[in-house]
Amino acid sequence: MIVFNEDGCIRCGACEGTCPTSAIDVTPTSIIHCDTCGGEPKCADVCPEGALKVETYSIAEGAEEQIRLVFNSTLCNSCGKCEEACPQDTIKLTGNDLMEVEGFCVMCQKCVDICPVDVIGIPGIVEPKGEVIDLDGKGSIYINDCVGCGTCVDPCPVSAITLDEIGGTISIADDVCIKCGLCSQTCPWNAVFIAEKKPAKRAKTINAFDLELSKCIGCNTCVEACPGDFIKANSANLSVLIPDACAACQLCVKLCPTDALSMDVEWAEGVPADTEGLGYDAEKCDFVGACANKCPTEAIRVVTKTGMLCPALEETDAEPSFASCIRCGACAAVCSNDALSVGSIEKVIDGETVTRDRIEFNPYKCNECGDCIEACPYNMLHATGNEKFPIMGFCTLCGQCIDACPKHALYDV
Repeated sequence: MIVFNEDGCIRCGACEGTCPTSAIDVTPTSIIHCDTCGGEPKCADVCPEGALKVETYSIAEGAEEQIRLVFNSTLCNSCGKCEEACPQDTIKLTGNDLMEVEGFCVMCQKCVDICPVDVIGIPGIVEPKGEVIDLDGKGSIYINDCVGCGTCVDPCPVSAITLDEIGGTISIADDVCIKCGLCSQTCPWNAVFIAEKKPAKRAKTINAFDLELSKCIGCNTCVEACPGDFIKANSANLSVLIPDACAACQLCVKLCPTDALSMDVEWAEGVPADTEGLGYDAEKCDFVGACANKCPTEAIRVVTKTGMLCPALEETDAEPSFASCIRCGACAAVCSNDALSVGSIEKVIDGETVTRDRIEFNPYKCNECGDCIEACPYNMLHATGNEKFPIMGFCTLCGQCIDACPKHALYDV
């Protein structure tokens, strides 16, 4: 059985990319994978034709026998019972006549071999690296083994992060940092943590990773610099072999002396690093958009299941989603006229009176410069064109969204 130490995972997606049966799904918050149901695969139990079967074999001499799943395409009738029975939701029907089903583990070990931080293993044979990140007592800003790729520098909404030299170590100005956690969510190597919290990583897609052979001089700078040993030397033509998947830190691109390497990375939006004030239960959310339509400052954005963007009430092809202002204060930090500020509000939660941060706005001080819109790490702020209320998208913790939610997915925390 393949096991993962999710605490040390950098969410690079290399394991997902190399899995021949698509049995691994790396998300910003978790790793979903076929674990053969602890040795008793339910997909094989319910298969009426015996297309999915359990097989035991020894990976190494003297090692404990392992369970693997084997699939016979000629026996599969695409009934879908395996998909329904899979507790991990990895088994899927493909519609491909030659491989009707995917998502089962064949114990090929390709994921174990490719993991750059060795957090994937097989108990008793290849133990996953057992590093557990303990952030207690580390303070509001904690930098650990930074590789100096600089990926976190540009996303910082208040320019609190500096990197004097590529390959060095970042510095974060404590008096400037607003603790939004976007750097921690972006860091490809789990090297920075904010407010003693483990972040949900931003999703990313490598659209292109290219090597221009005519420029490559075979110096192997990128090979030596790659923190995950993804890039390999190609002695056959004095160049390098670039991987299909990697952490996308682009350290290799930045250090290449001849600009032979290039990479295009598309990043998803950041996710709230701090839910203190407004809690959100994703499992309860039905994406009806009532909260977004009720919010008086348009601080919530919902894409409904029917393809409607709320509160703008515009049609969209985007997947159902929920996003909101988390009152990180990035807008207030850059506002030159003090039109935006971080205030506070008292709330009674479970019988206890607590103080929570809120965003306060004085429209008469706003000069509509747009600095706050650019600074917002969650793309919530927007101009209205209304002179009396020129900016919207900030949360005042009024609580109207909580009352409007029909599924009770929003709550005070």
